[in-house]
Amino acid sequence: MSFAVLDDKAGEEMRAAAEEAAKAGDSVGGVLETAIIGMPAGVGEPWFDSLESQLSHAMFSIPAIKGIQFGAGFDMVDKRGSDYNDPFRMDGDKVITTTNNNGGINGGITNGMPVMFRLAVKPTPSIYKEQDSVNFMEGMDSKLQIEGRHDPAIIHRAKVVVDSMAALCIYDVLCGRFGTDYFAPAK
Repeated sequence: MSFAVLDDKAGEEMRAAAEEAAKAGDSVGGVLETAIIGMPAGVGEPWFDSLESQLSHAMFSIPAIKGIQFGAGFDMVDKRGSDYNDPFRMDGDKVITTTNNNGGINGGITNGMPVMFRLAVKPTPSIYKEQDSVNFMEGMDSKLQIEGRHDPAIIHRAKVVVDSMAALCIYDVLCGRFGTDYFAPAK
């Protein structure tokens, strides 16, 4: 099992945690981080169709996803606005931010910086440990023991699903903002 990581040591620790869970007949979850680069500023809506809303809707259609955070999100809830705000600066003729605490989105609309979000992926519920359940046919409590092959971690498999879902969502919002000709080959 391999993980797409920037730090090989972290990847080895992740593999070890999954292998340890497998030996115990259990499973582990994790956090996936996604960066969407090259998004133009001005994509999204300030209300119901904010880019966060659309990405969240798409990501929560993936069954194992249980939480989403844009930019620094939950990590900054105990900070002040002066710590969280992304200062704007000019870089030649382009407006940039010096930080990306908002994950490339302000007020539901892209600001031209990378769109960054993190997803909580739950541990696989199909585990080898005996679990409490019910026999709904007989209307009574029972035990459940899974057999067969089951992954102790699905996070490494979920990454391609998340990336694909993000691509579909971004394609849709870009078509909505600029029309489908936005993706036509240059002539």
